[in-house]
Amino acid sequence: MTEASVRKSAFPLHVIVIGLHDRPGAAHSVADVFSARGLQMEAFQGTSDSLSPDGHATLLILFRATPERAALVTRVLRRLSSVRDAELIDAGDPRLRLSVLVAAGPTPPASVHLVSIDAQTALAIGMPGDLLAWLQSENAPVRFGAVRLDVIERSPGI
Repeated sequence: MTEASVRKSAFPLHVIVIGLHDRPGAAHSVADVFSARGLQMEAFQGTSDSLSPDGHATLLILFRATPERAALVTRVLRRLSSVRDAELIDAGDPRLRLSVLVAAGPTPPASVHLVSIDAQTALAIGMPGDLLAWLQSENAPVRFGAVRLDVIERSPGI
């Protein structure tokens, strides 16, 4: 583990669920808020209005920051004209799921579930902190592709 990754992991994980007005530049304006404050997004999952159950565009962003900085980013995001609402959720919230394709083999912790795709591949699903800890452990599986972040139930207005 590098010194930079140790510093990065010292901050708690946060998730922001953002309801967007689906218009050009909306996602860019959200990314600018993070960039201007020196924050890196670990996962950025967006869904257009036509693919969301409620017909509104949604972004889910997983990032590390102090609680104060996470709250500040949330307040700034709520002031953007392209943002309908933003909810800061603890990464341990039971409504959240992180998933990623992995090589079959290593046994995950009890809190991470594997769905077999074929003999060599499985979909690993768990709460963000639990799944990321397993992916960074000594018993980590080979990972294929990027992680996907989902929220099972959104607050009204998001």
